[in-house]
Amino acid sequence: MNTKGAAILTDPHPCGHIVYPYTDENLVGQAVCLFASAGLRNGEGVILIMTDAHCEPIKLRLQVEGFNVEHYERSGQLTCVTTDDLLGKFMTGDGLDEEMFRSAIGNLIDHARAALSNGHLGKVRIFGEMVSQLRTTDLTATTRLEELWNEVINNHAVSLLCTYALHNAQDHVPQLLIALHSDNIEREKSAAS
Repeated sequence: MNTKGAAILTDPHPCGHIVYPYTDENLVGQAVCLFASAGLRNGEGVILIMTDAHCEPIKLRLQVEGFNVEHYERSGQLTCVTTDDLLGKFMTGDGLDEEMFRSAIGNLIDHARAALSNGHLGKVRIFGEMVSQLRTTDLTATTRLEELWNEVINNHAVSLLCTYALHNAQDHVPQLLIALHSDNIEREKSAAS
C-alpha cells in the first residue's frame, strides 16, 4: 500500500468517508486490518460490517497482529457484524428503510462508544461492505445508502471505510459513488499483475 493510502487508513479524518475499490482480496484484507488495528491501538471503537467471506480472514489477521479479538468483542470495543445480518434489518420488500438503517447503525455506534473509557466522547471507526454487496443488484439503493452513511458520519462524527469489490480490471465504481466519499484510496495492482 502506498504511503498516502496507509496514512488515510491509520489516521482517518474524524468525519472521513473513505472508498477503496479493489480486485485483490489479499490487499483489501491488509487495508481493513490496518484500519481496524490502528483504531484498536488508539483506544477507539471499531465496527466491522463484513461479508461472510471476509469475517474470519480479517479476524485472523487481527489475531496475527497480536489482538485478542474475543476480548475486544466481549469488551464492546470491537463489533463484528455480517453484511447479510445488517442488511436484513433495513432492506425490506419495499427497499431501503431509512429509519431502520439509522436506528441499526446508531445502536452499533452507541454500543461501541459505551465500551470506551471516554464514553460518548470516544472515536469510532467503521468498515462496511454493504454498499459493495448492493452495487451489483441495486445501484439506486447503493447510492442512497452512501448518502445515508454521510448523514451518519456527520451526525455521529465517525470515520467510515467503504470497499467496492471489482470483478475484473475493467470494472469500476461509478463516479457518482466515488463523489460521495471524502477520500479515495486508488485501486492498487495485485502482486500477480
